[in-house]
Amino acid sequence: MKSANEEDGDRRQIQAFLAELPPEVIINILSRLRVGRLLNFRSVAKPWRSLIDSSYFRNLHLLHSTHTKSNLNLILRKESDLYCVDFDSLNDAVELTHPLMCYSNRIRVLGSCNGLLCICNVAEDIALWSPWIRKYRILPSLPSDRKRDKGMCLCGARIYGLGYDAVHDDYKLVRISQFVGWDSASFEGEVKVYSLRLNEWRRMDNMPYVLCYTRKMGILASGCVHWVVTRTPELETGQPATEIVAGFDLVKETFGEVPMPEMDRKCQIDVGYLEGWLCIVAKYEDVGVDVWSMKQYGVKESWCKLFTVKQVQGVRRPKSIRPLVYSKNGRQVLLEQNHEDLVWFDLESQMVKSVKIRGLPDLFEATVCAETLVSVDPSKREDKEKQGKKNKKRDDFLAEGFKLVL
Repeated sequence: MKSANEEDGDRRQIQAFLAELPPEVIINILSRLRVGRLLNFRSVAKPWRSLIDSSYFRNLHLLHSTHTKSNLNLILRKESDLYCVDFDSLNDAVELTHPLMCYSNRIRVLGSCNGLLCICNVAEDIALWSPWIRKYRILPSLPSDRKRDKGMCLCGARIYGLGYDAVHDDYKLVRISQFVGWDSASFEGEVKVYSLRLNEWRRMDNMPYVLCYTRKMGILASGCVHWVVTRTPELETGQPATEIVAGFDLVKETFGEVPMPEMDRKCQIDVGYLEGWLCIVAKYEDVGVDVWSMKQYGVKESWCKLFTVKQVQGVRRPKSIRPLVYSKNGRQVLLEQNHEDLVWFDLESQMVKSVKIRGLPDLFEATVCAETLVSVDPSKREDKEKQGKKNKKRDDFLAEGFKLVL
């Protein structure tokens, strides 16, 4: 055990070492740390706190996490419980304490974006929540749907999609309520958008499509939230309706169709997100699953088939496959299979390897979520005229350097 004099000497050596490091190097080092460490470092000294709380550093930390796939976690939902699994280790599923009352019913994960989770309970209380900085915001409630046109029945489906509007530096939640006519041929898609910056819901033009899946939340890619839809109800034509992908542009706040790849359309499709690209998962009965990726958003010719998970004879047919994330070396893709298993799919050998995680629920839905400093407080979303003051804090930090208090 070291004496008091020896410990004091160690502190002076650390101070001397850090004093010689350029502030830019220190900022770079801090941007690579996990959020828990950074929250502890806020109490070291005022310059550290000013830096870590600045939008400049939050964006730097987010950018590093995104580009390096560091600080990634899997959020697993089972009924009313949420679990977190560190992506680097994939060892243990740790239960999270979320901010919503469950009323003995399930919690839904409505979306994930830049480290924020959007969750909802059976009473339709909705929270934007950062498990990493342990803060949340309950969204303003919306009145229940009472009166509709005479030809419309009550709400048949309600889905959501979370995303980020980079132009206005705003996080938005899209809510689509689908009403179907008593004749099963007419429909109405009511759209409302919540803005974190304004902390309010706004009514948009109706969605001109029919939702294909009433329990699947929107997929964010290239600034748009996507769903699988059809242009008309199936019963209107008497024939199976053609499935397409529609996206809601978070900046323009309008819907548009995504051009589809040239593929056999005798399949069931779903949308996904992988390595920054919009994906289509095409499931063929008793054959397997193709995963397509759009390398240049909105360009039909940029679609390419990433890989195929083939049906193996004698092995139980997968009901659903969702690509989650590439491995850090890019040679494998982590898949969620049948809401029961996590497996690595090797792109070269085309082999599947099960992932064993302690505490993994027997049935779950997985969401990829980065550990970030992004805030749920609208007051901390700076306008451009305030950005100069934040940059000045950063410049003062760089000019002064920092003095470590031990």
